[in-house]
Amino acid sequence: MKESVHYEIIPDRDDEQAWNVRMLKGPFTETVLKYGVIKFNEIPKNMSFNFKIVYSPDTELTVEDTRLQDFAGEVLEKIMEQGMKDGSVINKEITHGN
Repeated sequence: MKESVHYEIIPDRDDEQAWNVRMLKGPFTETVLKYGVIKFNEIPKNMSFNFKIVYSPDTELTVEDTRLQDFAGEVLEKIMEQGMKDGSVINKEITHGN
């Protein structure tokens, strides 16, 4: 899965500091997602995240759809992987209680 082929990162209309992800190919073509908090858990190779559907041509699609959840996770992994390579992803460690 590659940026500009399978998905593109686009500005959020309502938040000038946020970005959305528009699906270009695959089972959710033209669906636009907005990711929220992303956490890497204590379990190796495990992360949790939340997202919302900004737009979808499928009016029945919800964030509870497990196929969409899996697809959104795959896209997020690719975005994070590329962002870590090129330095565009900023991460910070949060300690409990702060």
